[in-house]
Amino acid sequence: MKLLGRTSLFYAAFSLVTYVVIAGSFYVLVERMIYREVEDRLKVERRDFEHFVRTHGIWEESCYFVEDKISLVSVSDTLKPLAEFKDTLMDNRYNRQLIPFREHTFYSAVGQGLYKVSIRKSLIESKSLLKSITVTLLITLSIGLLVLYLFQRRFSKVLWRPFYNTLAKAKAFDVSTGSALDLTAEPIYEFNELNSELEKMTEKISQDYRNLKEFTENASHEIQTPLALINSRVEELIQETNVAPKQMSWIQDIHESTLRLSRLNHALLLLSKIDNGQFYEREPINVNALIRSKLSALEEIFNLKGLTVSYKEEGTLVLPMNGILADALFTNLLNNSVKHNVRPGTIDIFIDDRKFVIRNSGDTLNENPEVLFERFRKHNQSSNSLGLGLAIVKKISDVHRLKISYTYSDRFHTFKLTPL
Repeated sequence: MKLLGRTSLFYAAFSLVTYVVIAGSFYVLVERMIYREVEDRLKVERRDFEHFVRTHGIWEESCYFVEDKISLVSVSDTLKPLAEFKDTLMDNRYNRQLIPFREHTFYSAVGQGLYKVSIRKSLIESKSLLKSITVTLLITLSIGLLVLYLFQRRFSKVLWRPFYNTLAKAKAFDVSTGSALDLTAEPIYEFNELNSELEKMTEKISQDYRNLKEFTENASHEIQTPLALINSRVEELIQETNVAPKQMSWIQDIHESTLRLSRLNHALLLLSKIDNGQFYEREPINVNALIRSKLSALEEIFNLKGLTVSYKEEGTLVLPMNGILADALFTNLLNNSVKHNVRPGTIDIFIDDRKFVIRNSGDTLNENPEVLFERFRKHNQSSNSLGLGLAIVKKISDVHRLKISYTYSDRFHTFKLTPL
């Protein structure tokens, strides 16, 4: 959920609770005020009643005939005084509907007798007034809360606009450009501090990226040159005829080690360049045509290894990829199926418009399948493999939003490549 939406949600929830509390409190408060006023009037009626009885010594109902406001009930002597207020309902003499009344009951002596006197006052007007006031308040409060909500939402958009501008620029930041973020100064202190820190951070990241890129290129060049020189000298020594067998064995070891070091340097350089985002160009790659050309180039190796290759197409797979990385990806998958095969063995390749699948026979897997794509992980630790081929495959797949998966069943290793 976005920040503005979450803020609005909290504001709406708080406003709703406030709305209910204020409405309920107002209703109860006004109701109590109305009841207090009605009770004060009933007390005035009581004083008028008692004054009339003291003056005339009797009570005539004709004095208060409207809605039978006062009624007397003869009672025997009571032990305690009575003076209470309560709500009651009485029939309307005209339409026989029940009408709410507030009733004041007390004991009073009239003439020679003791009576329980009840004075009532209609609450219809008071209830109507209470409802009208409450509805008016609720409508006014609702309009006020709605206006405040719209104002708060609009104000929040304006207030947070510098933050979202900074966020958009941060999302568009590309370290491969080698330049830091260029953010404008903001009048709000916190946003200005955020922009300042982001500029410093991206400048440091860009500088580190440039240094790393320069170091990688220089290191690759400086390492490759002496390796090429060593290889050329070793090849000359191998061709010598007057070298003792023991020295020749050492020379062969040196030659293999330098070749391995050269391949390792090339693989690590490729991974570093991928990490640095140097292969950002994309083009439609016809995987079918690429695989057919690779199979044709590797045909002699397949024959030397005693491998039978089965190739099947049920569609054309076209992937938007960098050409160099696409070549490296499928080359490593094919090389992996050759290196970790058995003699005689098989390689099965299947392509349709949604996936690329390569399967090869091989020994039982001794490693955890989840770590096969890590660097320097090898199926057979005694092999001369660098353990970087599948790591390169995984890295290239991630860069191009491709899913590479591995399964092993019945002595067959299967890799499947699908676009996400």
